Amino acid sequence: MASSASRSELGLALEHARSRTEALLELLGDKQLTQQFSLLQSPLVWDLAHIGHFEELWLLRNGDAGATPNGDLYDAFAHARAERGELPILAPDEARAYVRDVRERVLERLADVDPFLVGMVVQHELQHAETIAQTLALAGLLVDRALPAVEADGDVVVPAGSFTMGSTDAWAYDNERPPHEVELPTFRIDRALVTNGEYAAFIAAGAYRNRDVWSDDGWAWRDTEQAQAPLYWEAELPPREPVRHVSFHEAEAYARWANKRLPTEAEWEKAVKTAGHELEHVTGAVWQWTSSVLDGYPGFRAYPYRGYSEPFFGGEYRVLRGGSFMTDPRVARPTFRNWDFPQRRQIFSGVRCARDG
Repeated sequence: MASSASRSELGLALEHARSRTEALLELLGDKQLTQQFSLLQSPLVWDLAHIGHFEELWLLRNGDAGATPNGDLYDAFAHARAERGELPILAPDEARAYVRDVRERVLERLADVDPFLVGMVVQHELQHAETIAQTLALAGLLVDRALPAVEADGDVVVPAGSFTMGSTDAWAYDNERPPHEVELPTFRIDRALVTNGEYAAFIAAGAYRNRDVWSDDGWAWRDTEQAQAPLYWEAELPPREPVRHVSFHEAEAYARWANKRLPTEAEWEKAVKTAGHELEHVTGAVWQWTSSVLDGYPGFRAYPYRGYSEPFFGGEYRVLRGGSFMTDPRVARPTFRNWDFPQRRQIFSGVRCARDG
């Protein structure tokens, strides 16, 4: 999993990630940084210090959590998001000083660090920048960014056959490995993402009250949440923009209502690898739910630590593919696997439908 990237290239990648983080936080005051806007998200200052903690853990401490000065305070497994606002976390100035100090020490010894670990740290920070953007959206503090308009229509036929699923990219995560052959029957996948206008028709048709289009789990979620539309839904949303902040349950129900289905993640990846030029907004708009649950590929091996992927295997999490308007291109590769609970919709998630061939 080594990379041939030079020290200067690694340094630039680290600084690129940091600039994304700082751009999101630079205009916020201490109150906004320390406030827990939602139990679904951490206080922003926790995210900032967690970024520094992760960098210190892997680039300075060789993965030895016991050697870090903050102990498990910034361990995402040790503390659920809902409780992080009550922890004795660093104040904003202290957190900023901490991440600067870690970065200075990392740059001093960069020539001696495994390039794969640097790539992991870079991607980790870029992914947390998107998490920070989700928190800002929940707080009403994210500067509104219009999504690219949907222009395509129809679908693409992906012929039956095998393809190589997974990645050999030097910085690919363990859950993207090993590459392996997957055989799929013919299927069709929509060229375009589902738009606000199309989703408005779904709402207007009474689909949120139509038991037939919902799974058992989806109907129970819809009933419990009293959901009637995606998060932040407004009737005046641009009709040709992709719908966003849709849960897996909503995406699945929409697909059924449209007499389609969600693609599996293998179908999504094959379509992008073999016919990606025919698909609109593969990345850069919204993450796209698939019907697949997160699990390891055949021959999966946890690397460099078990906690990145393996604890999430087993059926609770659904896979999303692609990348949103807040996803950095270094993350939004065709093999990247995002995942979340099926009820989550604070994420920048949308829908691309498929159907049998």
